[in-house]
Amino acid sequence: MDTRWERIEGDTSVFAIRMAFASDPDEGRYIDPETALSWGSFQIWVEGRNLCSHLEEGERVDSAHWYLLPLLEWFARRWNPLLHEERLPVKAEGDTGWTSLHATRFPPPAIEDDEEKASEWEGAWQDWWMRHGLQAAREGGLFPDVVIRRFRDLIEISWGPVPSEGLPYRFDSTESPGFGRLPPREVAEPLHEVLLGASEYLLSLANESLPVNEYPRIEALSRSLQPLADAATNPERRLKWLAGLGTDELTVRAGWERAVNYLSGVAEAPRRAMLETSESPLVVTGSCQAALMFGSLAPDVREQDVLNLARTMIDLYSPGGDSEAMQEICHAAPIEDPMSPAWSQGYELADELHQHFHGAFAEGGSVHIEGLIERLDIRIDKLELSDDKVRGVSIAGPRHRPGIIVNSNHAANGHPSGCRFTLAHELCHLLFDREAGRRLAIASGPWAPRDIERRANAFAAMLLMPTSLVQRAVATLTVPLATVEGVRKVADTLQAGRPAVLNHLKNLGFIDETDLQQIEDQVSRHGWFDPDG
Repeated sequence: MDTRWERIEGDTSVFAIRMAFASDPDEGRYIDPETALSWGSFQIWVEGRNLCSHLEEGERVDSAHWYLLPLLEWFARRWNPLLHEERLPVKAEGDTGWTSLHATRFPPPAIEDDEEKASEWEGAWQDWWMRHGLQAAREGGLFPDVVIRRFRDLIEISWGPVPSEGLPYRFDSTESPGFGRLPPREVAEPLHEVLLGASEYLLSLANESLPVNEYPRIEALSRSLQPLADAATNPERRLKWLAGLGTDELTVRAGWERAVNYLSGVAEAPRRAMLETSESPLVVTGSCQAALMFGSLAPDVREQDVLNLARTMIDLYSPGGDSEAMQEICHAAPIEDPMSPAWSQGYELADELHQHFHGAFAEGGSVHIEGLIERLDIRIDKLELSDDKVRGVSIAGPRHRPGIIVNSNHAANGHPSGCRFTLAHELCHLLFDREAGRRLAIASGPWAPRDIERRANAFAAMLLMPTSLVQRAVATLTVPLATVEGVRKVADTLQAGRPAVLNHLKNLGFIDETDLQQIEDQVSRHGWFDPDG
């Protein structure tokens, strides 16, 4: 390829993008003259992996080749949601944008025959894909299947296999799903630099090659890239996507405006603490707490829930932030290798916490979770939220006392053991899921990040049921453990939810998979498990 212009920006071990332009091999016969100027190639690198490397007729090709003008336009037009919208379309069905997007591609059987509901599902999915799926920009080219979205205070780039049956190419770098979660500036800055350079080159080429006014798309692209770095006008536009109180441009903006209008009547200091962000000109690097919290609520959350949660966050305002005891043990703990068991890291973090306090809160028959939370100076509030799928909410930050909100409208929180599990789950968020600037606000429910929620569940199980207490409870049994009655007695001793106990016993090796299945079969026939764990 007779490369005429080329640029690579970024660090290939983190994130990098390369673009190059060359002569159109078809000499513009099958495309309009403006687009024909943009024939070229690109590479996207994530943590040392070139996502555009692929095989064509058995030969390795390191770049994707096609007309790049639609790709440049897509990056420019989708910039704010691309780098700031976390919420997945229609349903959170996977740990990454790619897995969830593909799992929800078609409406489920329950609604596929309902034309109106199926159409709404498909429309929402399509809109989200257009904002985040790289293939939405290919316009006939052969692109890798890459999805870019926000993930709390990181940019998530995820990918998976491209259907290639009957085609002479294969993106071998994406044979299995994968992802990277990267600092926002490490993605935004090199991407913007390459977009600027590419647009400037195309504009100069158009000026030389085409009649005046015959390249409106290239001119529009060049004009659209400069304002992306305007720090004075962009924060509000980006915060609305972070908050995600809606499903499209219109509803997202309206939901955020309602929240901000409510906060306009709040005293300056707590209001600033809720809305302040860490920013660079191109991207919000550290989300504000209000956006972090609202982003994990359902997109159709009721306004009263938004107001009640905001009110509680205001009440938690405290210039001193965390207590000394909290500061000693609180640290960010990124999710480990997703190939490891979902519960392993959560168990390790719970064991570390017990060791930090020398087992002081696990000296009786069960763990004194309320005492542990009091020791860390975490406030507990009970709040009735209309969304009965939100189990709890955790809030912390440099100017907020850490707090746990227990939703009294969630079925599990109506049981003492379920409420204990909620407290332990939210404690995991407070200790280990801090974002940039030590901010945290997350509503635990179906729209919260699934891998973070699974780890918090595992943490809660091990925190409430450390191995030593489980061994002691099992040793006192007068009935076989691998029975409904045996599990019931262990659960009662540990003051833990019976479903959580059953899975915990299996993870620790006290029962095996066959035992678990037999007990679950008995449970399904007799229905004695309360929804509390």
